[in-house]
Amino acid sequence: MSADRFTIAPARAGDAEAVLALYRAASRTPGSSWNDDYPDRSFVAGDIARGSLYCLWGEDGALWGAASCGEPDEDIQTLPCWTPAKRPFELCRIGILPEMQGRGLAGELLRWLLEEAPRRGVDSIRLLVSRDNPPALALYRRFGFSTVGTCRLYGTDWFCQERILRRAGEKP
Repeated sequence: MSADRFTIAPARAGDAEAVLALYRAASRTPGSSWNDDYPDRSFVAGDIARGSLYCLWGEDGALWGAASCGEPDEDIQTLPCWTPAKRPFELCRIGILPEMQGRGLAGELLRWLLEEAPRRGVDSIRLLVSRDNPPALALYRRFGFSTVGTCRLYGTDWFCQERILRRAGEKP
């Protein structure tokens, strides 16, 4: 998919309802660990307030995808599996509108986030991916994420994955 067919930008407060609708639609796709209660408005509003929510807008002006990439949640940060990092970010709540899936958009959004993170001083990206989500596992593997552990949180079994962007002491 060519870059001129979509744009990626930080979410604004007015985008919250569109993001929530996208998350609801994506929760019904195979492998999703989401439901009607998660993610909810409070997660979307919090991600927007922290400046960690990014939207992928289609050429038609519709929201095709969204992802949060920012300071790690404390439950995630304290897992013992992670490689030591000065400034890790957590990637979470990445979703693509079901009718737009299979077109490489998740990869485009992930590529953009991986390029943006070092500009923000980030040295690693961490995420939890459900063991029951083969498409997401394949995506993260394709982008160089490694499984560094497993955990059970929020009633789900996860693979803990990370991608080191810069080694400790290495300049941006």
